[in-house]
Amino acid sequence: MSDKGKPYIVAAPPEPASEAGGNRVQETGAGASDMGQNTAQPRRNRWRRRLWKSTVWTLALLAGLTVAAWVLLDKRLDAPEWLRSEAERRIERHLGGLQIEFGEIELVVRRGWRPRLSLRDVTLFYPDGSPAVHLEDAQAALAMRPLLRGQLRPKLISLSGLFATLETGSDGAVALSFSDGAAPLRQARNLPQLIEAWDRQLELPILSAVTQVETQAVTLNYIDRRIDRAWTLDGGAVLLSRKGDRVSIDAGFSVLSGREYASTVEANYQSDIGDTAAEFAVVVDQVPSSDIASQSPAFGWLDVLRAPISGALRGAVDSEGALRPLNASLQVGRGVIQPNDQLKPIPLQSAESYFTFDPARQELAFSRLSVESGWISGQMEGRAELVGVRDGRLTQLVGQLSFSDLKLNPLRLYPEPLAFSGVQADFLMELQPFRLRLGEALVQQGETDVLLRGDVRAGETGWHYDLQGAADRLDVAVVKEMWPPSAPPKPRAWFTENVLAGDIHDVQFALRGRDGQKPFVALDLGFLNGEVRFNKFYPPLTQAAGQLSIYGRRLVVTATEGGVDADLGGRMDVAGTSFIIPDTSLKGDNSLGILRAELAGPALAALSLLDREPLSILSKVNLPVALGTGEVDLSATAAMPLKKGVNVAEIDYHYAGQIKQARSEVLVPGYPIESEALQISGDNHHVTVAGPGLFAGVPIEARWRQGIRPGNAPDGTIEAEIELSPRTLAALNIGLPEGMVRGQGQAQVEVVLPPGEPVALSVQSDLRGIGLSLPEVGWRKAENSSGTLSFETVLRDTPSIESFTLEANGLRAAGRITVKPDGGLDQAQFSAVSLGNWLSGAVTLRGRGDATPALSMTGGWIDLERAPFDSRAEGGSGGGGSNTPISLAIDRLQVTKELALTRFQGRFDTLGGFNGAFSGNLNTLTPVEGVVVPQSGGLAMRLRSADAGGVFRAAQVMQNGYGGSFEMTMLPASDPGEYVGQLRVKNIRVKRTPAIAALINALSLVGLFDELSGQGILFTAMEADFRLGSRYLTLVKSSAVGPSMGISLDGVYDLSTSQMNMRGVLSPIYLVNAIGSVLTRKGEGLFGFSFTLKGKAEDPVVSVNPLSGIAPGFLREIFRGEAPRAPGAAPLPEDEQNQTAEELREERERRREAR
Repeated sequence: MSDKGKPYIVAAPPEPASEAGGNRVQETGAGASDMGQNTAQPRRNRWRRRLWKSTVWTLALLAGLTVAAWVLLDKRLDAPEWLRSEAERRIERHLGGLQIEFGEIELVVRRGWRPRLSLRDVTLFYPDGSPAVHLEDAQAALAMRPLLRGQLRPKLISLSGLFATLETGSDGAVALSFSDGAAPLRQARNLPQLIEAWDRQLELPILSAVTQVETQAVTLNYIDRRIDRAWTLDGGAVLLSRKGDRVSIDAGFSVLSGREYASTVEANYQSDIGDTAAEFAVVVDQVPSSDIASQSPAFGWLDVLRAPISGALRGAVDSEGALRPLNASLQVGRGVIQPNDQLKPIPLQSAESYFTFDPARQELAFSRLSVESGWISGQMEGRAELVGVRDGRLTQLVGQLSFSDLKLNPLRLYPEPLAFSGVQADFLMELQPFRLRLGEALVQQGETDVLLRGDVRAGETGWHYDLQGAADRLDVAVVKEMWPPSAPPKPRAWFTENVLAGDIHDVQFALRGRDGQKPFVALDLGFLNGEVRFNKFYPPLTQAAGQLSIYGRRLVVTATEGGVDADLGGRMDVAGTSFIIPDTSLKGDNSLGILRAELAGPALAALSLLDREPLSILSKVNLPVALGTGEVDLSATAAMPLKKGVNVAEIDYHYAGQIKQARSEVLVPGYPIESEALQISGDNHHVTVAGPGLFAGVPIEARWRQGIRPGNAPDGTIEAEIELSPRTLAALNIGLPEGMVRGQGQAQVEVVLPPGEPVALSVQSDLRGIGLSLPEVGWRKAENSSGTLSFETVLRDTPSIESFTLEANGLRAAGRITVKPDGGLDQAQFSAVSLGNWLSGAVTLRGRGDATPALSMTGGWIDLERAPFDSRAEGGSGGGGSNTPISLAIDRLQVTKELALTRFQGRFDTLGGFNGAFSGNLNTLTPVEGVVVPQSGGLAMRLRSADAGGVFRAAQVMQNGYGGSFEMTMLPASDPGEYVGQLRVKNIRVKRTPAIAALINALSLVGLFDELSGQGILFTAMEADFRLGSRYLTLVKSSAVGPSMGISLDGVYDLSTSQMNMRGVLSPIYLVNAIGSVLTRKGEGLFGFSFTLKGKAEDPVVSVNPLSGIAPGFLREIFRGEAPRAPGAAPLPEDEQNQTAEELREERERRREAR
């Protein structure tokens, strides 16, 4: 056995001269070439001795072998140990520095004298001891002639159990190793050079007699670093045959792919020893398409398939190692087209291809390419060029293909595939990522040519495709055939059912899809000589020309020429008519079709079309088709669900247009209507005709409107503008009070024409030019102002006015008016009346013949502070003038901003001015009653109540008074909205009043404080003169006296903030102290304390002057000072400060007379 540690010298083995001593001759001969002649003779003698010994040894060995052969014929002979060692030594001489180990070694002599040497468990090692090759079994049949010459020369070699790894680097270089993880035993720039290097081993003397090398049980691990893939080929057999210098290699393997089918590869390689030129052939059976696509850029286009491929490949390599044209025939089994796993596969039943690849031109020439699929079938031929190769992989392929007998049914859209007689296409295929661009494709079907372009590519989660096409002319039948039934159903159904005939031209279409979503479709085409049914209820459009367009889910068909023959009246021109489906993806009731019709022709023809089922517009309103005459120019739109059994109620439509030279004697019987031009419009609910014309010879601006509904015919209406004046009202027998209306204006009139019923009339006006007056409430409207008047009446023998509304100059009234059979007002009931900002409620006027109507008001409110009553203007100071009875039962009578009477009832009249009696609750709390009379441009009133304390609490003047009688008189003051008055209260008891309590506490009047905190302080009499404004109550003078105390007070109280500024005098023990009251003001005794009250009424600030308590009453005015007054108010004159209300009134009358 050899030493495994010796250095590894890579060198070709020497050519042996003989098995015994040839190597030594070559080794020594190599060093003798530079020695002198003086050594030649001794060496020659030594050579002769060695030759003799070798010859003797060889003859002896042959003789021994001969004898052994006779003895051991067809028997195995295990070699002894010395023979094993000698065999190892001699074999290693030819291994180029490798070392060998093996197990058993046997010698068998077959019949025919053919010895065979067998080695078991053979391993070759590199000099560093790492394994290089391992064989389970190695056998060699020795050549007899060399053996007779004493040379061991194998003739037939048989190997078994070989494992090999063939690796292709990223640069295309190949390396071959025979042990897992071992260094390559052979390397070359390419596979032909690698095979050539193995061929050259046959030129070695040791292998000179070899005619066949057979290797069984080969496992080949093939690694391609260019694409980072590896294959395992198992159960292989490799047979090398030599005939002269011609070497042939045949190999066969099974490919371990993990698929459900078995894959095999067979290869043949032939070349001359020493020549790189070679021929090769490869046969594959059921090999995955991706595996074949990865072997060469010429097959890279097969990577889009997921299918098994069987076929054959033949090619050659020239003496320079360059690849010559390849011829291939491939048969593709059942599978799919699927460039990556994210894409939805396209089914493929089978395909077949015959092509030649020219490596120099990088061109594929397809002599035949046939496909059988549920989607596409046919045969193709053409050429393609490999324009992109990166890292040994195909990235781009550009070419031209011609198809014959092409049948298409993509996605199985059609019941039967579409057949095309010829297709020519330019394409560019990109593989990383996948994209197929169609530069231009000409598709022929009969006499029809269609141009296509676009691309199909791999998206993130599915197919992306963009295709465009165009055709100059198509037949309607061709379009219907090419329109797939499984496409969006609404456009196809409409086209196939409603486009009955025609010539199609200038077709443009596009198809776009993304990631398996519904495709986007665009189609645009023109048509001539068409017959199109826009709606199944109407006659078809004939002699039509126009355009059809589909954009996504929207379909539009437009007719630029054409007409419809109506049942009556002749032909209608429909140029400009269109039909639209806004969203073809919707179904059922949500699916909608829109018809936009343009009609021009006789009015009778238009009315005839409108009265067809299901609309039946005229029949539904009991009007004849021959409603009138004229020429119609009409635009109509109808929206309807695209489903079977459409109900007319589901159709929404409207139309508008013009009728010229219109005339009708049917619309208003007995009153002919004529017009030069009328505007017509309508929809599901009505039809309208409007414009200027003559109504029974009278110029009008009118509009007729007829409602439409199933069942009973709805009412028709005529709207017009007429004069509004007293004579108009008289003509209509409308019983408004005489003198209420004056002047002349315009009104809008609506006439309702119910079938078989009296005509109903409604009037509206802006009241410009009309004067109105209601003297009973002091209201007028000037003729140059505007307002609103509307009412309705039925023109029967005794008309009534319904829904009367009047709004002008602050007056708003709404109600109804009835008229007496003999004429004149019966009742005017206004459920809602508002006048300015001072009155709101329900008002009724009752006729009294020639007298002024009586007035009653219920609910609502009146604000006296803002009322415009003027007794002087209305004769309030005299006894003449008309009298208007007035009855009030209202919710609220506002006297001032802070004072109001709720649940107010009263009866009044206007004779001599507004006067009468009333009752109510003060600020919703305390019942009061009173009378009112006209006074000084306003109203004076007197109030009484049996609960004075309640009145004070309700008026928020004093919250702690209880009981007592109350009487108050108020007169209008000189300032608008203000009153002066007098107050008289008797027997009121005051409890826990903060102001009085603070005052008593300041004076330390403990007894009075206890009385105030207990049963209260009794005041037997209270009197006050005051002035009441919108915010301030001013006490001009006031007093309150009782047994316990007397008090006088004047000053100002803020009603909005409860702030007070008062002054006064408190006289304790008034029953005794009152002895000196004749010398003082009322409420003040001989001795009293002056005080002031300021701040919040709930918690006033009290200030007492203690010196005033020792001053006699007649000296008290010295300390009193000026009376407080409201902010901004002038002080009262000295002589007016102590005047009573009656004195003030008399003083104002004197001043007025003086002016």
